[in-house]
Amino acid sequence: MRADYGLAGLRIYLGLIFGLAVYPKLQAGSSFAHILTGFLTHVALQNATAWYQSFVTSIVLPHVALFALLIVIAESAVALALISGTATRLAGVIAMLLVTNYMLAKGLWWWNPSSNDGAFFVIALVLVLTAAGRTFGVDAKLAQRRPHSILW
Repeated sequence: MRADYGLAGLRIYLGLIFGLAVYPKLQAGSSFAHILTGFLTHVALQNATAWYQSFVTSIVLPHVALFALLIVIAESAVALALISGTATRLAGVIAMLLVTNYMLAKGLWWWNPSSNDGAFFVIALVLVLTAAGRTFGVDAKLAQRRPHSILW
């Protein structure tokens, strides 16, 4: 098996994970903000480090509807970009930011064995460092037009 096929498989896998994660949020619609509030109150404010708890209390909770919308948009964009192989490196960076935030909210770190977010972070990092979107992805066409772009 060629390495680029494996990278494409990882890219599509992570895209599907984000798709599965965002689907219930899309189904919840505007009530996702209420669900996010519950998660932040019962998980982040109980388990996260003091500086992250302060961030949640002072910035996220007062604007929870905006953050809920941003999460849905970001997870949807990452899922679509990774599955289609479009701007894979940018999608990988966004995925890394999302899973880092999820880990911090849970009070976990990348090396915590009970966190699959750490594995998702590493997969996203590999996608950022490689040209994973150029195999079975739109990035192959984009790279023909602009071969030196950092996005693909």
